[in-house]
Amino acid sequence: MKCYVFSGIAKGVLEDIVRRNVRTIELRSAHNVATALRVNLGDCVFLTYSKMSDLERGVSGIIAEVNGKEVVHQSLFYSSPHYIEESEMAVVRLRLNPKGIGRIVQIRAGDILEAIEAEVVEVTKFTAW
Repeated sequence: MKCYVFSGIAKGVLEDIVRRNVRTIELRSAHNVATALRVNLGDCVFLTYSKMSDLERGVSGIIAEVNGKEVVHQSLFYSSPHYIEESEMAVVRLRLNPKGIGRIVQIRAGDILEAIEAEVVEVTKFTAW
């Protein structure tokens, strides 16, 4: 199945998603936000702790369905006695419904700030690689 890929997700967050303790995640890194902006409700997503540069065949992660999406812009302020600095970032919140564990069969990554997609196969306890 075709899934959008989110990489660099903390293992603790992935475990909380599987246990259904967490249903909504916030994506802040540029490559994950770029992918999340292209996701629609009902789409399949693949979340993994592997870094973007390590995405290849065999990488495992969680397969989930997107039930909700919210794009938020946040401003951060930093001040010192001599200047004030402001930065703004886009944050995408996705509400997820975990479906199972999967592995990447084939990855399709474009240029920077393009969506990362992969062909993913669901792994059961009887599947061998």
